[in-house]
Amino acid sequence: MSGLDEFESVFKAASKERYEHSPIDISKVLVVTDTEGEPRRLFLKDVRDFTAKVLGEGVEWVDVGAGDFGDAGELLELVERCRPDVIFTYRNLHGPARGFPFSLGAHVDVLTQATTTPLLLLPQLTGEGRLAPSCEHMKDVLVITDHLTGSNRLVDWGVRFTEPDGQLLLVHLEDDAVFDRYIEVISRLPSLDTDTAREDIPKQLLKEPADYIRSIREELNSRASELRVESIVEMGHRVTDVKRLTTDHEVDVLVMNTKDDEQLAMHGLAYPLAIELRDVPLLLL
Repeated sequence: MSGLDEFESVFKAASKERYEHSPIDISKVLVVTDTEGEPRRLFLKDVRDFTAKVLGEGVEWVDVGAGDFGDAGELLELVERCRPDVIFTYRNLHGPARGFPFSLGAHVDVLTQATTTPLLLLPQLTGEGRLAPSCEHMKDVLVITDHLTGSNRLVDWGVRFTEPDGQLLLVHLEDDAVFDRYIEVISRLPSLDTDTAREDIPKQLLKEPADYIRSIREELNSRASELRVESIVEMGHRVTDVKRLTTDHEVDVLVMNTKDDEQLAMHGLAYPLAIELRDVPLLLL
C-alpha cells in the first residue's frame, strides 16, 4: 500500500456519520377498520389506549369503517383527503383470507407502497374484533435495517413510538450471505489476502453502525431523554434472525423501512417479516 493510500484509508476510517434528531410531529391519526357499530368503536378505543403514552394529548383522531370505502383505490382517495401523519390498521382488510398467514391483503399492500404515510400494522383482531391482548404498551421498540448508519428518519420514528421511559433497540444486520460470497471471490484472487479480508472487513462493516448508534445515544442524552438506547450489530440476514431478536427481547413494536426506490414491491426483508411477524405491531415507513 502506498503512503497516499494508507493516509486516505486512515482519514476515511476516522470520518464518522453522526445522528441528528428531528422530532416527528403527529397531529392527525387515521384508524382504518372494516367493521361498523360497536366493534368499530371498541377498536378505536383500544388503539387510543395502546398508543396513549407515545401520542399524548392534542391528536386529531379520524376513524373509518367498512361503509366508508370499498376497494383499495377508494381507500387511497380517503387517505389523500384526510392527509394523516400516520395510519393504524391491520392486515387483510375487506379480505376473505384473514385467518391465513400468506399475505397482507390488497388494501395494506397498496397503503405501504402507494402512499408516503407511515403505517402501523397491528396484529390480527380477536374474535370479538378487539385489539390483541399483547398490545398493552410500547416500551420496547426495535428498529431494524441492513444499513443503519445515516438512517436518521428511521431512528426518529423509532424514538417517537417508544414510551418516554422505554427502551429503543437499534439493530443492524450485515448480510452474512453477501459477505461470504465476496470472501469466496477474494479467495480466488492471488493479489488479495483472504485471511486478512475475512478478519478486517467484518470489523469495519460493524464498526460504522456501532459508531452511529453511539452518536444516537449521545444526541438523545443531550436532550435529557429518559429513553434507554441499546444496540445489536452483527452479521445475519434471515427472517429467523429477526424473529429470534424480536422474541428474545420481548419487542412491543418493530420499526422498518418498506420503500425501495428501484421497485414497487416492499424493500428487502420487509415483506417476509410483515408476513411472518403476525403478533407484533409493525411500523412500516
